[in-house]
Amino acid sequence: MFPLLKIRVFALVFLTFSATNSFAEDIKAFSVLPDNNLMSNDKFIVKIQEIIITQPEFRQAIAVKGEFQENRKFASRQRFPSLTAQIINDRTISRDIESGNRLRKTKDDAFDAQVVIDQPIYTGNEINSKVKIAELEISRASIELSKVASELILSASEIYINASSSKILSDYCSNLYEDLKKYRDIVRRRFDGGIISASEMAIVNVRLSEIEAKLARLEADKIKTASIYRSFFKEEYNNFGLPNLSLLNIYDLSKLNNIQSYDELIAKNAIENKEADLELTKSQYRPKLGFNARYTQYDVDEDAEDSDIRGGIYFSFPIFNFGRGSAQISASKARINQAKINSEKSKRDKESQIARVIGSSSGTLQARNRLEDSYINIKLQRETYFNSLSSSQFSIAALLEAALRELNLFEQLVANEKELALADLQSSHLNRALLNRFKISY
Repeated sequence: MFPLLKIRVFALVFLTFSATNSFAEDIKAFSVLPDNNLMSNDKFIVKIQEIIITQPEFRQAIAVKGEFQENRKFASRQRFPSLTAQIINDRTISRDIESGNRLRKTKDDAFDAQVVIDQPIYTGNEINSKVKIAELEISRASIELSKVASELILSASEIYINASSSKILSDYCSNLYEDLKKYRDIVRRRFDGGIISASEMAIVNVRLSEIEAKLARLEADKIKTASIYRSFFKEEYNNFGLPNLSLLNIYDLSKLNNIQSYDELIAKNAIENKEADLELTKSQYRPKLGFNARYTQYDVDEDAEDSDIRGGIYFSFPIFNFGRGSAQISASKARINQAKINSEKSKRDKESQIARVIGSSSGTLQARNRLEDSYINIKLQRETYFNSLSSSQFSIAALLEAALRELNLFEQLVANEKELALADLQSSHLNRALLNRFKISY
C-alpha cells in the first residue's frame, strides 16, 4: 500500500517538475500580445548583430586588444640579444696638458665604426614580469571587449524594445480613439434630445479628454523613442514588431551567484597584474648578468686596416639606494591591496545587480498572468458594450470607462513584458551568456 502511494507521489512530483520546466523553456516575452505585433527571435538577433559590430565602442575595444598583443611581442622579444651599429667621431677640439703627462692623457683622433651585441642572461625576473603583465593586459582587454559587446547588446535591445513598444501603444490608443471619438457627437445629440442628463454628457467628455491626453502622451513618447532609435540604428523605425524573445533565465536565477561577472573577472585580473608589477619592481633591485661583445673597425675615414673584437660578461649588483627600493616596493604592495578591495566592491555590486534582477523578475512574473487576465476581461467588456450599441440600455459612459481601463491595462501589460524581457537579458549579461545568446564572436 505505502510503496504504491510513494510511487504515485513521486510520479506526481516528477510530472509537475517536468511541466514547470517545459513551461519555463517555452515561455517567450511579449507572447501575450497578438502575433502581428511580434518579431521572431532569430530576426531580432540578426538586427542586433548588425548594429553591434559597427559601434565605435566595440571597434575601439578590438583596437585596444590589438595594442596589448603587440606589447606582448615587445616584452617577449626583450629576451633576444640587441645588435647595434655606431660611428664614433672623436676629434680633439682643445687641449691643455702638461708635457710630462702628455703620453698618458693624450688620445688620437678617431673616426671608428662599431657593431655591438648585448645578450641579457639574468635580469632579476624583469623580462618574465613584463611578459606576464603583457599577457594579463591581453586577457583584460578580451574581458573588456566581451563586456563592451554585452553592454551594447543590452543598450541596443532596450532602445529597440522602447521604440517598438511605444509604437504599439500609440497605435493601439489611436485606433481605439478613432472608434470612440464619434460618441462625443452622439452624446451631444442625446443631450439635446433630452435622453441623457448634463452630468452624463460631462462624464463622457471627461473620459474622452482623458483618452486624448493619454494618446498625446503616448504619441510624444513614440516620437522620443523613435528619435533615439534612429540615432543609434541609423534608420527609421518601420514597425518591425516587439521581439518574441525566449526567456532563458527567468525561472532559474540562482546560478547567477555561482558565475563571476565581467567586472569580477577584470578585478581579479587587476590583482594579478599588480602582483606581477610588484615582481617587476623588485627586479630593479636584483643582480643583472649578461654578455656583451663589440667589434671595432678603426679609422674608417682612412685606410681602415686596424680592427679588434672585445667583449665579456658583465655583472651588476645594487648595494644601497637610500631606501628608494623599499619605498617603491611598499607602494606596489599598497596597489595590490587596493586591487583586492576593488575586487570586493565588484562582488558587492554584482550581488546588488542580481538582487535587482531577481526582484524585478519575481514581481513581473507574478503580475504577468493577472494583468493578462484583467486586460482580456476588460477588452471583452468593452467589445460587449460596442455590440450593444443599438440597445436602449447602452451606456456611452460605461463604454468609455471600459475603454480607458483597457488602455491602462494594455499599457501596464506591455510595460510588464518589457521589464520581464530586459530582466532576462540582464541576467544573461551577468552570467556572461549574452554574447553566445546573440551568436556574437570575434
